[in-house]
Amino acid sequence: MARVYGIKKRLAQQGMDEKLIKEIIGTGNLVDIITRMEDTLDADTVHSMLDSCGCGGGKEYIKQCEKTGKEIAGRTLEAKITYLNTDTEKLLLNTDGTLTATLSYTDNGEYRCLCSAAVKNGVKVSDLAAVSDGRVMPLTYCFCCAGSMRRHLQLQLGAALRTKEIISSPINSKGEKPCAFVFEFYDNDLSEEKLL
Repeated sequence: MARVYGIKKRLAQQGMDEKLIKEIIGTGNLVDIITRMEDTLDADTVHSMLDSCGCGGGKEYIKQCEKTGKEIAGRTLEAKITYLNTDTEKLLLNTDGTLTATLSYTDNGEYRCLCSAAVKNGVKVSDLAAVSDGRVMPLTYCFCCAGSMRRHLQLQLGAALRTKEIISSPINSKGEKPCAFVFEFYDNDLSEEKLL
């Protein structure tokens, strides 16, 4: 999850000076941080930083992804995608060769987010789908969740992916739209470092 501490650490790793880091972090409100990152930094830097913040899902989940990847290793890409589809997580191979992933977690007829990172004291990212203060999280924030899903899909599909686009999210649409990402396949070198 893209938390304030992790973002601050990654800004320093990018060689940003302390003054700029403090300016971006501000009072620590995650919505404001993401907005300032979008306004201050180039899109590729922001996307790669947030992608690297994606949660791993825990050791057991990683093991399950690896196990699934081994079980379906001999199948075609289309067959792997069909196998991985569930009621809440749908994959679609697009005609342009990209992969769309849609996460449809619902509660009382509205889409919800699963992110537990804090926006500010007492408010989690997932709360933004229902909070009615008029503020929404920029779609850019969701490169974090997309990065997590990308890593899990790579282990299962045996293919290197890159997040191309965030289509929608509940925290940006006030619960009206699901999480939806587009991934592109980019490399045949499937060494473990590239998959994780």
